[in-house]
This record gives sequence, C-alpha cells and structure tokens, in this order.
Amino acid sequence: MPKKERTFAAKLAHEARTLHKDDCPVCGKEKVSVVLYAARYNDTGHWRPQRRRIKLCDCNREKIYG
Repeated sequence: MPKKERTFAAKLAHEARTLHKDDCPVCGKEKVSVVLYAARYNDTGHWRPQRRRIKLCDCNREKIYG
C-alpha cells in the first residue's frame, strides 16, 4: 500500500513544531521565517521565479521589502 501524502497544512504544522526560535542580535526581536519570491532573469531576458526562505525581523524588513 502506498504511503499517504501529507497535506500542506500538515507540512506547515510539522515545520512549526520543529523550528527553533532565533532572536536578532541587533534589535532583540524574534526572527520570523518567510518565503520570498523574486524574478530571476537570465542572459536572454527570460525570467523564472526564484523562491528563497529568509529570516525576517525589524532590522532587515525594509532592506528586503523596500
């Protein structure tokens, strides 16, 4: 019998249980893990989405989101 696929909500719940909380050394607040999507262009001008998981706090929020 094949293994049952986990739902997206189950994957998020598992990730939330296994994450370690990090504090920012500059502002002292907790860093939040977010997914950042950006357009990545190649030499010919075509683009593809780039997905990165970053840790966000008050110190780097303006640098990342603009």
